[in-house]
Amino acid sequence: MWWKVTLVIALTLAILVAGGLAWLGSYRPRSIEAPQGVQLSPLRTVTALEARILLMMTGVHGIPVSNAVDLYRMNYTAQTPKGAMRLSGLLALPHVGSARRLVSFQHGTATTRSAVPSRPDGTGIAAAIAFAGNGYALIAPDYPGMGDAEGRHPYYVGDAIGPSIVAMIEAAQRLDDVPDAPVFLAGFSEGAWASLVALRLIENTGGRVLGSAQVAGPYDLRHLSVPTTLREPGPSGSLYLAYAAWGQAAYFGKPLDSALDRKYTALVERLFAGAPPEEIVTSLPKQPREMFVRAFLDAMNGHGAHWLADSFAQNSLIDLTPRAPVRLYYGAKDVDVPPLESIAAAARMTERGADVAAIDVGPHAHDASMLAAAPLILAWLNELESKP
Repeated sequence: MWWKVTLVIALTLAILVAGGLAWLGSYRPRSIEAPQGVQLSPLRTVTALEARILLMMTGVHGIPVSNAVDLYRMNYTAQTPKGAMRLSGLLALPHVGSARRLVSFQHGTATTRSAVPSRPDGTGIAAAIAFAGNGYALIAPDYPGMGDAEGRHPYYVGDAIGPSIVAMIEAAQRLDDVPDAPVFLAGFSEGAWASLVALRLIENTGGRVLGSAQVAGPYDLRHLSVPTTLREPGPSGSLYLAYAAWGQAAYFGKPLDSALDRKYTALVERLFAGAPPEEIVTSLPKQPREMFVRAFLDAMNGHGAHWLADSFAQNSLIDLTPRAPVRLYYGAKDVDVPPLESIAAAARMTERGADVAAIDVGPHAHDASMLAAAPLILAWLNELESKP
């Protein structure tokens, strides 16, 4: 499951701290001035030695670490269709010197408010090490409804997620040590989808993106992701779809029982109020179809309309034509997000003339595909950086 990688990273970091490797020397996050409307809270410094050991113990190979990394929690504001929203995320900077370029990393599915980069969780620390440990500035947005943001997380609603990412990019680039150059986007699972949402928003408003690297993302929600999960669910299939119904019902002002059968609504409300992901998985039915009302299932089969089916269609990205180069990495044994997601999306986008490639990282499941793709993404970023 996706939470196991985060757990391993967190436990590894705890071992390093207990073993006395943390806070070697006098390393502390350096003091930096926050621009107006932005609040920065120093968290800690990850030394280069800590970073190397952590990557080794979590099975990430091929990523060097050249410097210590300063971690900060960033609070900022984004303008969304629902109005101004106060948000949070992780900022990571090289401990010494100015950053080479800004990288925005979008994390995968998290069902609890505290399992986010700004706390920081294992995913945030790993992304910080990979990029800021090699001279880049790194941000990792928590997303609306997560971290310090109020409300529910609007799971797979691009109108909410896109502005939250772009606003953090713009806030970070107002810092003195962060270059105001085209951002590099990267993301895993939900974050892969979110990265393309951000890319679309940036390019549609006249901005440029250096490149965008996604891992194990669902891109055709309406015709591939959701139908596949309803038909052949992986172990977390019911969690994904119940989470979408729960978050989107609140976002669109719909009663939850307009999407889920009433015998599941109270259970879903309780679980997504803070239950750990493993409890959510074991508490929901193995077959997600059991949870949904007939009108939604009929709409997904092309008979009639339903607001949730319409939302999945509106938030699909299969028809995106990016101007920036895009790489869609996937694991051949992924049952949470099938490889066809990346393969089909790359084929559709390439047909329209975009520079998009689907890349098989090997016989890996969902979480392991991110570990395998990480050094490839860093190498591709360095390659893009070297071009005139």
